[in-house]
Amino acid sequence: MNDLPVYHFKRSRKQRAKLFTRMGLFCWLYILGLFAYESLSGQRVPEDIRLPLLIALSLASVLLFFIAWWHLRHPAEYEAIITRERFSVRYPDHAPWSFDVAVAEIAGFENRQASNHAGKGMMQHGILMRDGRFFHISMNYGNRISDMYQAIKTINPEVSYPKTVNKKASGLGIQRDYKD
Repeated sequence: MNDLPVYHFKRSRKQRAKLFTRMGLFCWLYILGLFAYESLSGQRVPEDIRLPLLIALSLASVLLFFIAWWHLRHPAEYEAIITRERFSVRYPDHAPWSFDVAVAEIAGFENRQASNHAGKGMMQHGILMRDGRFFHISMNYGNRISDMYQAIKTINPEVSYPKTVNKKASGLGIQRDYKD
């Protein structure tokens, strides 16, 4: 009975390909909108805006269609399951973002960001375990960490999710690690 999912999220690359295809089509819809505006209004958009806009939207659509094609050619599935006992994430083709942990060992959810002399690093969202380990949860498939947090919170109300970002800083005489 404890292995029934409290939360289940599953998304395939084929589903993601549809999103990128729609985004690519919308680029062309914007281009058509530009031409329709010029045709209906009888005014031409200034060339210093028009040409970069046409180039950027055209290139963006090509890139988006390529990403959609890649997703279709490399099928895989992202899956996150939370039961009363376990929290598991299976991220395709990237083992560091996949994990299977006991819900009772989760101390909380948090957002992390490292900074150094080169600037701020990418924000990481994930879970912090009682033993100090951190597991990154990627948002690449459209999942929501707040939904995962709410599911875990129904099982263990002591799990926290602070609104502040846990920051790590290093360089130029500064060495501050993430807070536990």
